[in-house]
Amino acid sequence: MNFMRFIGFLVSVASIVYGPSANAGSLDHDALKSIPIGKATEFSNLSSFDAQAVCLLQPYQDRLSSTDALAVRVNTYLAANKYVPDEGHFAFVLVGKDGAEIVQIKRSQNLDVLAKHEVSSSVDELLPKGFAPRDCVSGQSAVFVKIGLRARTYVVLGEIR
Repeated sequence: MNFMRFIGFLVSVASIVYGPSANAGSLDHDALKSIPIGKATEFSNLSSFDAQAVCLLQPYQDRLSSTDALAVRVNTYLAANKYVPDEGHFAFVLVGKDGAEIVQIKRSQNLDVLAKHEVSSSVDELLPKGFAPRDCVSGQSAVFVKIGLRARTYVVLGEIR
């Protein structure tokens, strides 16, 4: 019985140091693909991860550019986990109370990402009324919208105002 307690203790410590395991209710490629085009879908409907914040990392982006407390926490986590971005993937960092998780998504014609600064007026017309693109958003208000643009499907992170 003591051995089982010790194993439980190790799992608890690992989840605090390294964050939740990759399959602990995280967001995945299939969940993002299931979003209907043009419809705002809440993060909580796509994942059981209890996120305090959801942040986007574009291809080649290895850190958040902000210097606020959330960005410092995310950047520390990314560095500790030796996150290496590339052209073929984008990622979401899910930040929970006790840890964080990097969800890397393979880019394709059927699923790519647009960051806040890439949302032009022509793209804005494709988004639902009241949707505001964000690069980081609180977990409670995180919303994804999928749009079709130039023979490609994109997901945009944001919130409804």
